[in-house]
Amino acid sequence: MRISYNWLKQYIDLKLTPEELEDRLTFAGIEVEAVEKSGNLQKQIKIAEVLNCEKMPDSDHLSLCQVNDGSETVQVVCGAPNVRTGLKVAFAPVGTILGEFKIKKAKLRGYQSLGMICSEKELELSDNHDGIIELPADAPIGTDLATYYELEDTVYEVEITPNRPDLLGMVGVARDLSALLNIPLKLQTPVFQEDEEKIEDLLTLDIEATDKCPRYKARIIKNVEIKESPDWLKRYLTAIGMRPINNIVDATNYVMMEWGHPIHAFDYDLLTDKKIIIRNAVEGEKLTALNNETYYLTNDDLVIADSDGPIALAGIIGGNEKSIHDKTVNIVVEAACFEYPTVRKSSYKHKVFTDSSYRFERGLSPETCDVISERTCELIAELSGGKIVKGSLDKGSAKLTPQIVGLRPERVKKVLTINLDNSTIIAYLQNLGLKFQEDKNNTLFFEIPSYRNDLTREIDLIEEIIRLHGYNNVEQRLKPQRIMNHALFNAKRKLQDLLINNRFYDTVTLSFANPEDLDKLKLSDDAYLRKAVKLINPQGTDTSILRTNLITDQIKIALYNMNRGSQDIKTFEINKVYHNIDNQYNENYRLSGLMTGNRTNQYWQDGTNNIDFFDVKGIAEEIIDALKIQDTKFQACEEPYFVGNMSLEISKGDVVIGRIGKLNPQVVENFGINILDFKQDIFVFDFNLTEMLTNSSTSPREFVEPSKFPLIRRDLSFLSSVEITIENIEKAIKSVNPSIIKEVKLIDEYKGKGIEYGSRSLTFSIIFGSEKKTLTDNLIENLFKKILKLLEQQFNIKMR
Repeated sequence: MRISYNWLKQYIDLKLTPEELEDRLTFAGIEVEAVEKSGNLQKQIKIAEVLNCEKMPDSDHLSLCQVNDGSETVQVVCGAPNVRTGLKVAFAPVGTILGEFKIKKAKLRGYQSLGMICSEKELELSDNHDGIIELPADAPIGTDLATYYELEDTVYEVEITPNRPDLLGMVGVARDLSALLNIPLKLQTPVFQEDEEKIEDLLTLDIEATDKCPRYKARIIKNVEIKESPDWLKRYLTAIGMRPINNIVDATNYVMMEWGHPIHAFDYDLLTDKKIIIRNAVEGEKLTALNNETYYLTNDDLVIADSDGPIALAGIIGGNEKSIHDKTVNIVVEAACFEYPTVRKSSYKHKVFTDSSYRFERGLSPETCDVISERTCELIAELSGGKIVKGSLDKGSAKLTPQIVGLRPERVKKVLTINLDNSTIIAYLQNLGLKFQEDKNNTLFFEIPSYRNDLTREIDLIEEIIRLHGYNNVEQRLKPQRIMNHALFNAKRKLQDLLINNRFYDTVTLSFANPEDLDKLKLSDDAYLRKAVKLINPQGTDTSILRTNLITDQIKIALYNMNRGSQDIKTFEINKVYHNIDNQYNENYRLSGLMTGNRTNQYWQDGTNNIDFFDVKGIAEEIIDALKIQDTKFQACEEPYFVGNMSLEISKGDVVIGRIGKLNPQVVENFGINILDFKQDIFVFDFNLTEMLTNSSTSPREFVEPSKFPLIRRDLSFLSSVEITIENIEKAIKSVNPSIIKEVKLIDEYKGKGIEYGSRSLTFSIIFGSEKKTLTDNLIENLFKKILKLLEQQFNIKMR
């Protein structure tokens, strides 16, 4: 929408410069997208007088003129038929730029011409090019045309949000600025004389589609004279990008842009049976519109019709047949309100987008019909000399019940963090047109004007208060703005890099889940993963809860890929899961992944290299190491979706941070993966990333200088009970001399033939070293003996 600075000044005494007004509009919530200065071209043009005019020899149409522009008299060759001695004209001296054309000294048929006498079209005042501009005899010589015609203006291209149809007219913008700047609004009540003839004797009105037309008001003006509009009216319409047509059409366009509510006029004498009907269109009915396009209508369209058929597509565009034309004498002025869904659907269906539809489809007030009807009649009577028939036809189903909204001053203070007394709050809202009703129970009650149908709640009034008070007037409070969780962001990035470098694929799944998937995991009724957040209005059973884990989604991804011939799968996801624990809702981040198939690409000379339990355990250890979590403990896991002797629970202190293991074959089959078809094990790791970050070390790793002395490696093999954990054995070995025993690592495990049931053969690699000296064989042998003795005492091991 375009807003004229000069036009606004009709309604408020603006003391702001155009540049200052641009800033105030923006801070008031009316976004200014572009600013255009007008009158620059006409500023170059001077009012001049033709002192002498003679026909050029050997020319039927050219004249030789002596032109005085107030500073000098120059000779100009002019071809206009209406140029004559004594005429006041618009003169463009040498150097004037008209569009892409610059006025220069020229010779025409041997006569010098030092300038140009201009027409309205050449100065972009209208399309009239029949002759030069004839100015009044009292026009001051030497004055520029922009000043004389008051053409200097600033036009703002603004974006009006759909919830503010009240700002789609100059009065609405002026009303908002009046409240913002605390200056009075100047609105005059329309005044006009009515004839003795009554409208009821001349016209009938019938609204059949009452659900689509809340109000329709019609007036008749007789004996109008169709002619060109005065300059002031053309100037205002041109400024906002509308093309002047004639005084009647221009008057309706002017009122529409003034009040933001469309108004229309028909030729009364062309109405069949002198009847107006507002009804649904008949299927297949056609209308030839003002744009000369023919539209075939459906029964969803609302039309204005007479006894013969449609004369307008309601709220969108008028018809050609009954429109205003040069011979029109009597007119009907329509002020109506149509339901916005109807206008919007018809506009989009027929691809007709007009200034009228743009406003109606945002929802307008039926009450505005009164003022625009009276304002249009006043203006047309003034411009055309027409006589206004007494009375109006006014029908509709609109019930204008006042909307009352309560506002708590304490709530204003809490939301806006500003202290405003009740009188200031009341003054702000009254400036916007709201009527203060009463102060009751620490609540201020206001009646909302019909043109502000966007104000329905307390928070809407609070928004208006801060808009008028000024966002920049709120006291600034410097608080740390935690825009993002940097620790989480960096951890996610680090883990994504780690897993992708290990040939995993990052996946993303929906937050909605199927509660039946929890049954497939063989969970107990009181299991933590069953404590799901249920949706009140789900799209279906399979999306009726928020996910409590990421494991089920990883299994489904594996099934999808297996069914399409891909069996070597490594996937993971880092995302939120949600739980409802005794109506206390919480969410945390988890990292879950799945591994199955070959660990690397298989070639013909290689043997099998299927992923096993130690692969998933290795990935888990890399994840823990990446987040610098120390002193973690691996112990047996009892989750039913894992195989009992091939799963581990990982904890830090008393907090479980993750689980790893081989999926239970029954769980795999529950999700539709046929073990007989896919003869491969599926392994899963699942971490509580939120808990891991809580226990993660934030301090950077310290550089440890490599020892200058050689390291010594010894392997130790023995038989041990399967009940003894590897972790406890490693700790025991290292405890013999932590300063010299640098590393203890399991390198082999064997259970099977030759090994007693319940036992296993273990081989550990032990690295010895010192930062102070080279270790001797005797020292290593003594430490070895101590290690064996300790293991025999604590774990009853047997040497192989």
